[in-house]
Amino acid sequence: MTSARPSLLRTLALGLALCGGLAAPAAAQSFPDRPLRLIVPFGPGGGTDLLARVVAERAGQVLGQNVVVENRAGGGATVGIVALAQARPDGYTLAICPPICATAPALYRPSPFDPNTALAPVISVADLPLVLVVPRSLGVTDVQGLLRKARETSRGLSYASPGAGSSNHLAAEIFRRFSGQEMVNVPYRSGAAALTDVISGRVDFYFDTVASALAQVRSGEVVALGVTGRERAPQLPEVPTMGEAGVPGLDSSARARLVVPAGTPPAVIATLNGAFRRVLEEPAVRQRIIDIGAVAVSGSAAEATQELRDETARLGTLIREAGITAD
Repeated sequence: MTSARPSLLRTLALGLALCGGLAAPAAAQSFPDRPLRLIVPFGPGGGTDLLARVVAERAGQVLGQNVVVENRAGGGATVGIVALAQARPDGYTLAICPPICATAPALYRPSPFDPNTALAPVISVADLPLVLVVPRSLGVTDVQGLLRKARETSRGLSYASPGAGSSNHLAAEIFRRFSGQEMVNVPYRSGAAALTDVISGRVDFYFDTVASALAQVRSGEVVALGVTGRERAPQLPEVPTMGEAGVPGLDSSARARLVVPAGTPPAVIATLNGAFRRVLEEPAVRQRIIDIGAVAVSGSAAEATQELRDETARLGTLIREAGITAD
């Protein structure tokens, strides 16, 4: 009897090990079996929030479970991303990851998170292109005219930025570097306040999101000179890209990605990617995203991961060279 006991114990141990090995695939196969939470690191009503709600509604239908949007604003969007990074890595907590996911390591000391180790990208959701706008009173109608104005203005042109290291701020910094002229950064607490002062002529120019500035551009309150990105914005097809206007280095837009906590099982990420990819390729969803001022993207989780790494390196270099720090 005694000699059989070790054999019995080994058999039990092997059985438990096999059960443990099967647990993860079994869990992935049943995923999701309850509602999911989608963190938006901004308050309700903005472009990123509207984008999240468009894709969450349809993705919930595809997944067979509600995807509930939760707004967690604060800390320049870092509060929501930290909450995501600290969540259980089971796929039930996701977040819309704005550019701060790439810029935080260079902006903050210490950084609240490391995007390369704390986050697992699921898919690139959409680009939110920026549009360079100026007051009508400035008397400028194209990008080259603004560059001439910069050379002629001894005080230096002023530009609005809603937060140090924001995509708006970094676009203006690239433009300033290209111009070779001194310019004055005028910081604002919100994009709405920045746009208001551009309309009134208190500030010379501003890289606003298309989603935010579209109504004012169409009404003629501001003049749109160029958009960021490789292609023209579908909402403003008559406005050239900054590259077409002769300013290189602004061929990318603020990109929103869907992320989960690092350590989420690959099979779960694959399920989420498949569902959201299906949603983002639907013509009706793509049109709704255009209507809110963005452009749908898509792709694999691996592509989103590499894009985030590349963006973190590229924007980190720009931030450090320009000496930009968080407010």
